[in-house]
Amino acid sequence: MMPESPGENGRSLHRAHELLSFHLDNLPLAVIEWDSRFHISRWSRHAEALFGWPAEAVIGKHPFNFTFVHPEDAESVAEVIKQLLLGVAPQNVSTNRNLTRDGALVECEWHNSIQIDDQGHVVSVLSVVQDVTERNAFERSSRELLAREQALKSQFRAIFESAPGLYLVLTADDYRIVGVSDAYLEATHTDREAIIGRQLFDVFPVTPDRSNAAGVEELTASLERVKRYGQPDTMPVLRYPIPDPATGGFEERHWSPINVPIFDEQGQLSLILHRTEDVTDYLNDAPTIEPTNLELIARARELKTLLERHRSSEEHWHRLFAEAATGIVQADTRGRLLYANQAFCDMLGYTEEALRATDFLALTHPDDRQGDLDELRCLLAGEKNSFVIEKRMLDYRGGMVWCRISVSAQRDRHGTIVSLVAVIEDITAQREAEARQQSLAQRLTRSLENMSDAFYLLDEDWRFSYLNHQAERVLERSSAELLGRNVWEAFPEAREGELWACYHAAIETAEAQQFTFYFPPLAHWFEVNAYPGEEGLAVYFRTVTEQKRLEAQLQEAQRMEAIGHLTGGMAHDFNNLLTVIMGNADLLSEALAADTQLAPLVQAVAESAQRGADLTQRLLAFARRQALAPQPTDINRLIRGLTELLRRTLGEQIELRFHPGQGLWAANIDPSQLESALLNLSINARDAMSDGGHLTIETQNVSLSAQYADEHLELVPGDYVCIAVSDTGTGIPKTIRERVFDPFFTTKEKGKGTGLGLSMVFGFLKQSAGHVNLYSEEGEGTTIKLYLPRIQQAVSDPKLTARDTASLKGCETLLVVEDDVTVREYVVTQLEAAGYGVRQAKDGPSALAMLVADTTIQLIFTDVMMPGGMTGRDLAIAALRLRPDLKVVYTSGYTENAIVHNGRLDEGVRFLGKPYRPVALLRLIREALDED
Repeated sequence: MMPESPGENGRSLHRAHELLSFHLDNLPLAVIEWDSRFHISRWSRHAEALFGWPAEAVIGKHPFNFTFVHPEDAESVAEVIKQLLLGVAPQNVSTNRNLTRDGALVECEWHNSIQIDDQGHVVSVLSVVQDVTERNAFERSSRELLAREQALKSQFRAIFESAPGLYLVLTADDYRIVGVSDAYLEATHTDREAIIGRQLFDVFPVTPDRSNAAGVEELTASLERVKRYGQPDTMPVLRYPIPDPATGGFEERHWSPINVPIFDEQGQLSLILHRTEDVTDYLNDAPTIEPTNLELIARARELKTLLERHRSSEEHWHRLFAEAATGIVQADTRGRLLYANQAFCDMLGYTEEALRATDFLALTHPDDRQGDLDELRCLLAGEKNSFVIEKRMLDYRGGMVWCRISVSAQRDRHGTIVSLVAVIEDITAQREAEARQQSLAQRLTRSLENMSDAFYLLDEDWRFSYLNHQAERVLERSSAELLGRNVWEAFPEAREGELWACYHAAIETAEAQQFTFYFPPLAHWFEVNAYPGEEGLAVYFRTVTEQKRLEAQLQEAQRMEAIGHLTGGMAHDFNNLLTVIMGNADLLSEALAADTQLAPLVQAVAESAQRGADLTQRLLAFARRQALAPQPTDINRLIRGLTELLRRTLGEQIELRFHPGQGLWAANIDPSQLESALLNLSINARDAMSDGGHLTIETQNVSLSAQYADEHLELVPGDYVCIAVSDTGTGIPKTIRERVFDPFFTTKEKGKGTGLGLSMVFGFLKQSAGHVNLYSEEGEGTTIKLYLPRIQQAVSDPKLTARDTASLKGCETLLVVEDDVTVREYVVTQLEAAGYGVRQAKDGPSALAMLVADTTIQLIFTDVMMPGGMTGRDLAIAALRLRPDLKVVYTSGYTENAIVHNGRLDEGVRFLGKPYRPVALLRLIREALDED
């Protein structure tokens, strides 16, 4: 390590000096530094504060150069300075008096230390000074008080010992003699030094003949009562022989004693003052006693008799208390235990002696002490004569014992409270049972709070006494709002419904009631279980609105399923017949166009067949069994294209108004079916406006909320395109509004309606995942709103599919698969007439065999529903495995779920619904063949 340079060493010393100066200046005591001549070189700010001189006034001065040292201490201070400068005492602590700048006296304790240079010379002295003026004054005062106390004690002892009365001072615990008057020593022939410190009954023992045994017992009992009650105890005249030093025997003596308790500063019994009077001469010289003294003796004897009776009674009650099964204790007004019976000792596991050494507060659980003190304070203040409290006490192991304590005050004849008596009952088992019951109640409450059902209790006056959180939520009221309120006042509407009757039936019959009802104010269905009890009614309930909605959906679905099966079966066979009828009617119409007699008949056949086809189509629409081909549709453009047809349908008396919505979304819908639905609504509106009116069609974007959707069956919240069709007709009566969408329900005259128009609209909208709603007022008109599901996909331009009849012919080879012979022959005839080569099969298996045999077949035209276990869809799948380039066109009067799922044609499927006309057949075949 390199040695530090002189410059670095100097800087280090300077930093050390600065650090030392900082600490000295900030030391909370006065600091004074002296040079080698004992002149002041440092005077700290605390020195300025203590002595009053500023540093600039004393720096460089010797302590004797200004009035700093008290003149009487100058000699001792000079000796200290001499010893310090000679280096005799490196450290020195001295005390002397100093004077402040104002001349005030300050007593100081000086802690001096010297600093020596390398040659051993004293270069400076550092003094730390502490002001001890107050401390010294306190010590002087304490010494004076102690001396005065000692003098008073000596004076009191002298007074006590020279007092004319017979006095003993005894320790309270073991009755040792600690003080005695001269008169007592003389009367008992004893010496102070011989009896001080000895036990009372060692100095005055039982005589050999035990003639004073009763007196010893009575004196012992009196002293015990003083300890127990903390009150003076006056005894009757007592025979108590004492030792006679002159004879060595015992001298007959009679005494009239009183024992008085003496308490220390903490209120604890420490000493007992025993004062007595020697009445032997009075008793022995009774004939010569003055009459007044004789009266006194008579009263003394009477008092003795009364006291003996009292003690006999006291012993009787003492035995009762001692043998009582309930704990009984006696305490003084400070709570110190004077007596405890065996039951209380057993309760806490202490001996009576151990209990007397403590107090009631120490036996009380810390958390219960304040309540105990409050009650005791009221009792001692005279605000009450007794109190009952339940609290925890501590047994000898520190365990808890729950007690019910009845405390009463014992008073003397002046009304002063002299002691407290407590009767104590162990209620630990009761408390534990209550705790278990409370725990059970808490668990029950938690269960009730966590259960999914709502629950509340009603008392015998129909008032709410409890509600769980679920009940608050369902009833839309808080517990604070309902507790204590009568249920019929809180929910007055409930008086009119099933709730009133069922609740009263439960109470009157004492039998549980289970029921379901609808409560309009809360707009909910409720399932209720009401159980009667002794204190009222316990009610479990839950909302079943969603369940009811699902049940309605299920019923509707089952109804639609039943109608669908019925309709499907009818449509399959009926459409086969209509296909042949309509096709042949069209052919006959062309062939007989010039025949004025037959042409009208053929036209009537064709029109009737078309009405039959429309009827089956409406049935399928209502039953949601029609094959839909939804696509992104511009609704405004569709309605504009339909307005001319609607105007012709409505006639001149009815004005059609169309208000298209701006920025209308695209809807996912089957355009042709939507056109049919709008046409049906327009026809119904026209029939309702026989005297003319307005038909208004409006479109707009709407977003249906979850709340709105929950109130309507099969409706999903989200974005919709709404079409509102409003008329100014007669309106629909309220009594039949709920039935207008039912099939075959109509208010029109017989023969003027099938009752399937609105049901077709309803079924089509539901099958399209949409919604329909009706608003009507009698005499005001009707509005029907159609909600079409929005689609994010862009709308494509409509394809132009019109072809002339000549372009529908072809020469390709086709396979017709149809189980109905009549329909199959009709189709084959039409296709062959158009130039096609046609093969035919009655079912799927035979069609597959034909495909294997004839490789020239380019297209299959197959019915969907066929016997034999293979549908048209199954056939197409198997055929495409053999010939992937094969084209397939389906036909059916009822598809079930073969090529239609969720009411929509499977993607890529070409379908021709029955019944169909020859032109529609040829057009679809041609389009399929020409498709890439």
